[in-house]
Amino acid sequence: MKISLNWIKDYVDLEGIDIKELWYRFTMSTAEVEDVEFVGQDIKNVVVAKVLSVVPHPESKKLKITQVDSGDGVIQIVCGAPNVAEGILVPLVKIGGSVNKIPKIGKAKLVGVESFGMLCSASELGISDDHSGLLVLDGDYAPGTDIKSIIDIDDVIIEIDNKSLTNRPDLWGHYGIAREIAAIYGRELKPMNLDSLEGSGEKAKLDISVEDTEKCLRYSGLKIDGVKKLETPLNMKVRLFYCGMRSISPLVDLTNYLMLEMGQPMHAFDSRQVESGIVVRSTKEPTMFKTLDGIERKLPEDVLLICTKERPVAIAGIMGGENSEVLDDTTSILLESATFEGSSTRKSSTKIGLRTEASARYEKMLDPNMTVQAIQRFVKLLRDMQPDIQFASALTDVYCNKLEPIDIEITKPYIDKYIGNTLTTEKMVEILRALEFKVDADGDTFRIKVPTFRATKDITMKVDIIEEITRVFGYDNIQPQTLDIALKPLQYNEERLLDHKIKELLSERFGASEVNSYIWYDNTFNSRAGIETNAQVKVLNPQAQDSNTLRDSMVPEMLSFAEKNEKTYDDFSLFEIGSVFKAATPKDKCEQHKNICVLVASKIKSEDELFYELKGMLSFIAKTVKNIDLEFTASTCGNNWVHPMKSVDVSFNGNMMGYISVVHPMIKKNIGKKLNIAVFEINRDVLQSIEQKLVKYKEPSKYPEVLLDYSFLVDTSVTFDKLMQDIRGFKSKVLNSFEFVTIYNGKGLPEGKKSMTFRFVIGSAEKTLSSEDINEFANSLLNYMAGIGYTLR
Repeated sequence: MKISLNWIKDYVDLEGIDIKELWYRFTMSTAEVEDVEFVGQDIKNVVVAKVLSVVPHPESKKLKITQVDSGDGVIQIVCGAPNVAEGILVPLVKIGGSVNKIPKIGKAKLVGVESFGMLCSASELGISDDHSGLLVLDGDYAPGTDIKSIIDIDDVIIEIDNKSLTNRPDLWGHYGIAREIAAIYGRELKPMNLDSLEGSGEKAKLDISVEDTEKCLRYSGLKIDGVKKLETPLNMKVRLFYCGMRSISPLVDLTNYLMLEMGQPMHAFDSRQVESGIVVRSTKEPTMFKTLDGIERKLPEDVLLICTKERPVAIAGIMGGENSEVLDDTTSILLESATFEGSSTRKSSTKIGLRTEASARYEKMLDPNMTVQAIQRFVKLLRDMQPDIQFASALTDVYCNKLEPIDIEITKPYIDKYIGNTLTTEKMVEILRALEFKVDADGDTFRIKVPTFRATKDITMKVDIIEEITRVFGYDNIQPQTLDIALKPLQYNEERLLDHKIKELLSERFGASEVNSYIWYDNTFNSRAGIETNAQVKVLNPQAQDSNTLRDSMVPEMLSFAEKNEKTYDDFSLFEIGSVFKAATPKDKCEQHKNICVLVASKIKSEDELFYELKGMLSFIAKTVKNIDLEFTASTCGNNWVHPMKSVDVSFNGNMMGYISVVHPMIKKNIGKKLNIAVFEINRDVLQSIEQKLVKYKEPSKYPEVLLDYSFLVDTSVTFDKLMQDIRGFKSKVLNSFEFVTIYNGKGLPEGKKSMTFRFVIGSAEKTLSSEDINEFANSLLNYMAGIGYTLR
């Protein structure tokens, strides 16, 4: 959100305040300032000039030769603007001056005719995007007048991080920011100039009916006649532009100006289109409605609308309708100032897929007591532009859900418990009153009434009051004191320790990269990839319609990451430890647990190599963290991304933990044809529950070990788990351990066979093995393997 310090100066004296200090103090006390921009500094030596004559250029159809009064005399300017005309007042950049993107203006010759300066558009002054013609100045200004004395070009724009304001609806307007700055620096906050609406009470009230009082908390309206088509004041346009909004028309500009000033969205209807009255209701069925941007939108059920007796005219809190917008011939308006419930506005905005400046503010839960003040302020500014406007109705105010006042009682000793004896009672009261809290101090006891603009969702309890005092006083001004608390031993979190150990193994030993994904499915990706899930847990208020289901597996998100990395990397591995959610039906209780998911992908390695790489990885993790040997059996997993012929279930002592699988060819085809992918997903909570086997100490041998690698020809129908069990059946005094190395099933092998390589580690605690010992072991092993059907390759 962009804030103009010129605008702030309307309400707080900033004299003597350093901008960098303001940046720091505001960030530390209120909200993060992301950037500060000094605008207008490159506009130099620009004055008002009067065009005295205009003649065509003899050599160019697009250019004209003008004589202008610059205040210092008459000079010649060659100009190409289509709206240059005799008698108008325009900005002139004199020789030596500068404007936006042009560092210095000098004497020039344009198609053979000399020009001694430049006439400017609003774009060249940096106060608009409009470069269609010259900026024509309304008013009786003397030629030679400095343009900056007429237009507020010089300004400081502070950009505030919106995320740090989500709990502060009062700061979504300049007046709220001014209140904060006044409190921080202990300066006076000037009141806003409001119209008394004198005479409106003599008129009849508007016909306003609120049917959905849960979503519409307050609706205020006023009908105004005698509206004329006039230009928006130039400095109002400049402020809107500096804050990121373009000028549209005087009435629309005025509502936008009020929104940026007070944080209260407003809307002006053409009275001719709402003569039958206003009805605030929610849709009961899908409804088609064309909004102000000219788009026909399908509105789902339960979206709040502003309607006449006949038809909808606006989506409440989001955008008005094309059928009731103010036009060039509009002379009477119905002014709307309302408060709509925050969460329902956000839900409607999400359902429709339309988020606006107005809805962004309503989402934060605005103060209902601001609606009438906003109308008073609008009328004051409109009167300044058009003094002869008239009220055509009484101010009509339908207050459905009154905001209950919040009273908090707190004592100084209670505050001192949190911040130490740093502030006096008088200083605390001063800070709270500067923030417009009403404080009744009785000794060390404060009875505090929270202002309504802070009572919608922000200030509710004692600690909130302490926060208000300390942040304005300055956290760095609090005197540090030694804490008087009992020291307790640190309690270890076994789950976190396990997660940390697994992450360390995956990243440091196996080189996998950790990812963090959302806990809901991306339905758009799943549909495109052909992924089908059994997820039953729906999100009632999703951020987007394609993210409305909580995941029951982490694999689909992993596959989306694989797709994103496929173009950049030929070989990579990813892992995540995260939550999944399962329920038998949408109405059943949701069960949540954590899974460990690892994906390996390669354009170089085969699917079988990736499968066994994951199997070795998972076996190593289980052995390291729990000292257990996992069991691998034929897969029973029904997920459609699981390969039916290249997958296994993973269990321990009969407890199912998860599965390992190559990704199904159909899914692989949809996300990356060249990429071979395998995944494993196991239940981390089940792994956590397994009691770790004690490792018995065995004194290491003083004698060297020997490593022997053998490749065996194995029937393709034989599972890895079966082969491992068969090898474990071989017994030898010198065999210390063995491990799987690699698999090969390419050219040069007999039909129906695959080659699997294992490494055997042999040694003795009593002596160094001789060649005879090694040969004896080798012969014994190979004879055993041949006897059960595995021949040496």
